[in-house]
Amino acid sequence: MSERCPADPEIVEDLPIPLAVAGHHQPAPFYLTADMFGGLPVQLAGGELSALVGKPVAAPHTHPVDELYLLVSPNKGGARIEVQLDGRRHELVSPAVMRIPAGSEHCFLTLEAEVGSYCFGVLLGDRL
Repeated sequence: MSERCPADPEIVEDLPIPLAVAGHHQPAPFYLTADMFGGLPVQLAGGELSALVGKPVAAPHTHPVDELYLLVSPNKGGARIEVQLDGRRHELVSPAVMRIPAGSEHCFLTLEAEVGSYCFGVLLGDRL
């Protein structure tokens, strides 16, 4: 019986990868993209929020796939964002996750964020 060798791991270190996203004021920082590892059905963008309080990073926009906003901070309640979703306002307090349905107009504004707070957009599909 021959011995099976494990495959070499695939590693991507030059992160984040800035990608243009409709509605965003500048390229969004991506940590997972659809073209990594032979093609992924999920993408991950986002970043640290403490320097973004009161500064919108995107105008209202849509995506052809569902998106999850994942809000985390070092301490419970250490970050708050206001999400506009199809004209309705929602406030998230960390830790929290919110589903943005495909085709829904959305954006968010950071209201409060201690250092080490992040909001990630998890795009459930390979399209932006």
